[in-house]
Amino acid sequence: MGSRRTKAGIVAATAALLMAGTALPASATQITSIQSTSWSYIDSAQPGKSFVNPAGDAPIGAKVDHGQKHVSKSYFTFDLSGLRGAKVLSAELSGKETAVADCSAPRGTELWVTAPAKKAPTWNDQPRELTKLAGPGSLDVCPSDYLDWDAAPVLQQAIDAGRTSLTMVLRLPDGQQHNPRFGRTYRPLLYVSLEKNQPPATPTALKTGTHACAETPLVRHGGAAMSATVSDPDDYSFTAEFAWWPVDHPDQRATGTDDVYGSGAYFDPDSRLADGVTYAWQVRAKDSLATSAWSETCRFTTDFTPPATAPVITSTDYVYEVPGKGGVGIPGDFTLDAGGDTQVVGFQWQAGYTDSGYVATDRPGGKATVRYTPRDDGPMSMSAYGLDTAGNYGPSGDYRFFVARNGPSMTCTPARAFLGETRQCTFAPHGTDGATEYLYKIDNGPEVTLPAGPDGTAAISVTPTDAAKSYRVSVRARMTNGNLSGDGGGQIDIDRGAPTVDAPADAMVGKPVVLTLHAVLPGSTSFTYDWDYGEPATVPVGPDGTARVTVVPDRPYYHTIRVSTTTAAGLVSATNEESVQVGSDGPAITSTEFPECCEGGYVTTPGTFTFSSQLPGVVSYTYSYFGAAPVTVPAGPDGTASVVLTPLTTDTQYLDVTSTSADGWVSQPGYYRFYPKSAAPPLVCDATGNLRPGQVVHCTLTPVQPGLAAYGYRIRPNGETGPDVVVQPGADGTGAFEFTAPATDTKIWLYVDAWSVNAAGQRTDKSYTSYYVDPAASAANRVTHAV
Repeated sequence: MGSRRTKAGIVAATAALLMAGTALPASATQITSIQSTSWSYIDSAQPGKSFVNPAGDAPIGAKVDHGQKHVSKSYFTFDLSGLRGAKVLSAELSGKETAVADCSAPRGTELWVTAPAKKAPTWNDQPRELTKLAGPGSLDVCPSDYLDWDAAPVLQQAIDAGRTSLTMVLRLPDGQQHNPRFGRTYRPLLYVSLEKNQPPATPTALKTGTHACAETPLVRHGGAAMSATVSDPDDYSFTAEFAWWPVDHPDQRATGTDDVYGSGAYFDPDSRLADGVTYAWQVRAKDSLATSAWSETCRFTTDFTPPATAPVITSTDYVYEVPGKGGVGIPGDFTLDAGGDTQVVGFQWQAGYTDSGYVATDRPGGKATVRYTPRDDGPMSMSAYGLDTAGNYGPSGDYRFFVARNGPSMTCTPARAFLGETRQCTFAPHGTDGATEYLYKIDNGPEVTLPAGPDGTAAISVTPTDAAKSYRVSVRARMTNGNLSGDGGGQIDIDRGAPTVDAPADAMVGKPVVLTLHAVLPGSTSFTYDWDYGEPATVPVGPDGTARVTVVPDRPYYHTIRVSTTTAAGLVSATNEESVQVGSDGPAITSTEFPECCEGGYVTTPGTFTFSSQLPGVVSYTYSYFGAAPVTVPAGPDGTASVVLTPLTTDTQYLDVTSTSADGWVSQPGYYRFYPKSAAPPLVCDATGNLRPGQVVHCTLTPVQPGLAAYGYRIRPNGETGPDVVVQPGADGTGAFEFTAPATDTKIWLYVDAWSVNAAGQRTDKSYTSYYVDPAASAANRVTHAV
């Protein structure tokens, strides 16, 4: 190996050795380590004795003890049974010096493979030393805590020879071992770090579909999937190679592979198989360095031709008639007929969603009987497929039938009663089915078994006390045939005593509202109610069975009151939830010029808005227009007020108004929305297409705004802000102006905005047009807009 100057160098070199042993994928190999399983030494001073696994370190060479010279060799044994068949790619054996007689003396330590020994070695009976290992490499320190030898060749030689163990002797050369100056001791353990590969095991547990290898099954499409158990000592991921061929034509051998992750290999050759052929197959496992032996050989025969005839299903016990025959738990016979198709040897049938099975025909192409017991009532169906020996499915046959309802009846006395009143409910069997017992439950409670009397009936006593429960009884009868019937029973009819509420029709926000509560449940002593899901309150039931409660709505429109009653015995009725309509006390708003329903007058046209209220004693109104600060105006003697507002944009206008009464009461807001029409003057210019720099454009404005006093326009190159220009209208009310396209070396947009103004200086919304100014005077379309 050569001398290593530092321990870090040893670690780096060892890693390089382990990782660089082969250029093949690392997944094909395993890096592992083994250590010596036993050690012993021999001593020339005691030539007939062997010291096996003694305490202390392993001596080599000579030492003098109490005037007597001892010459020693140390033997180390490794267990190779786990490396059977392995290919060793790299291996480094290492050890550690623990004491050196004279560090100035050169190290001559040697490591040899010995011949197998049947007994522990002694000085007089030493095993033959066969092969010397190259090395050691060592740190340049003394004693050295790391010495290493290249062990790959001797390991491979031992594995190839079938040896299950390997013994090595650590010694000094003949020229040094008798001189005490060269004596050394070693830690009594040697280690081998190796990268190796062992071939995968021969595959076992072969199956064709679900059939063991010893069988020769007849298989349909998808039934010839080949599987096996495989393993590789070094890797979790490797490859399985499957081979198959017609028994009569081994020259037509075909193969397919499966990438294995674990222990199961699988390959389905279905698309590459012919009908009516007997095939043989086997499998072997492969990694990138080694291949297992081929497995045993299995066989199968293909049958890909399904039956051609759909079964015919008939029954006299269950037919397609309403209300049906039989019932849940009552078995019936169904006959399945292959119609003489001799390929059919059995039927696969299914009824409902849960029941299915296989039944053989009485002869190929013959019949079979299925005894089926329905689990549900009402319309049902049974389907069946004819199967051949290989399991091929033929076409489906279907049969529809009705299953009669046969749940027990339930009769309660009294038929209807209030919550808290006891009911006697009697169960009786359906028709002649009879009953030995009943299994019933109430709502989602536990199922209770109740024996039937001699007449087949049974009774239960029920006292409904919880208004929130349904009290639905579900009951089945154990019929005299031992099966359970369908579900019967029903809902116990209960008056849950929910109280009623009377509310006035003229309830108004902010004003006291008296609600009258009426008890319904007999014996009720109190009402518990809440208003708009708030904190509940309790009031007593009056002698007339009523109570009156007062609420003050804080908002208009719908409110909710929930109310129940409680008896002296603590029985609580059902809760009645009622909606109470509360009118708004907000002012009404009207305008002739700007109605709320639709588009009104033009922008800048004044409109009169009148406020009125249904509340008495209103002294003023406060309005907020289009987000402006609130304004308060007094009410006239008739309780109304009017204001004039002028919209300045075509945006939807918002007007909110409250009223104030003499007692200081401020109402809810009244809301009004209206929509002014555009008063922008239409703008028409004589230019079309793109403009040339310096081109003069003439434009005309037509009046729309009532009370028009002047026009205005603005030219904006590339959207920049330009000066406002005033245009006086002519005698006919129109206005005219011209502008010159600016000089430019590049293409620019030119925007023209126009508007009108009335005598009050109120400006309308804008009309506008735009042009593309192009030095090349290329044609472009002009876009005109009006807002």
